[in-house]
Amino acid sequence: MPTNKTLQLMIISMTIGLSQLLGLTANAEPKIYPRQVSLSGNIFHFSMPENFSKDMPAANMIEILNIENLQKFDNPEYGNIIRRWWDIKKPGFFGKELGTVMMDISIQRIPKNKKKVLSEKTFNITNRLDFMMMINEQLHNRFDQLNREIEPELPGTYAYYFSCCSLLGEKILSNYRDHIYGNQKWLGYSVAAPLNQLIAGRALPINKNSYLEVIFTYSPNQNVPPREFQNIAHQTTQPIENSFKVDYLPENEIKNLVEKAWLNKTNDEVMNENYNAILVPLFGANIHQEIEEGKRSALEWQKEMNKPLEE
Repeated sequence: MPTNKTLQLMIISMTIGLSQLLGLTANAEPKIYPRQVSLSGNIFHFSMPENFSKDMPAANMIEILNIENLQKFDNPEYGNIIRRWWDIKKPGFFGKELGTVMMDISIQRIPKNKKKVLSEKTFNITNRLDFMMMINEQLHNRFDQLNREIEPELPGTYAYYFSCCSLLGEKILSNYRDHIYGNQKWLGYSVAAPLNQLIAGRALPINKNSYLEVIFTYSPNQNVPPREFQNIAHQTTQPIENSFKVDYLPENEIKNLVEKAWLNKTNDEVMNENYNAILVPLFGANIHQEIEEGKRSALEWQKEMNKPLEE
């Protein structure tokens, strides 16, 4: 006959097992496994879970990539390193299926400065503002044609919406986020896409002519609230992001930029340091007048608010 203590242990084990089966316990992050790829001697380290979607077969990861020969990038597929999908569901055996996350990791060549928003010069990836505007150019290259072809869900908007910055009063606010992984400064951007998709990118310069880009595309199933989906999907993607680290070659000047010079300055600060140079190109020739009109409207509103209430 089992003792009372043995029975208690059996009951506890059965309760824990049943809770895990039904998804009643806290969500656990999936186990991740390390990977690395050599980018002409610069080693990119990252880790990822291996519970990939069975519906999406994927090619083998590229482990060595020559990024010095820029002509190779004439083939648009050349810089692709890895693409993987994960099915996202609520925890437990009967957990609701919420959607899919796709991860793309690639090396991108610096795009040509076609829009010439701030200048006609070639983008200088070692200049923080240039790097930000280069990402803006790249996003326009990817999505402008799609926005001309696809009707947006809301009139007056775009099917794929993104913006490099916005204006709050007189202050320029960067819409790019500051991310630090492995004590290195990455730039983050996001694109709102059709069907409640969210495209979240992370970018880091590798050398003077190319940058590393990691893109997560969050695709919720129909009738699944995007916030509910993303909250659980981030349990898969956040550990991947936290594992990012590049071991630069000792002679690579990018190392000092992303590990020292860029670390203590936010994207907002970079924008406002260049305030006079970027205000009109980014917000239009009438922006000074609009700012003054905004000040007057705010002052009039404040006066109205300060008036004593009538008895």
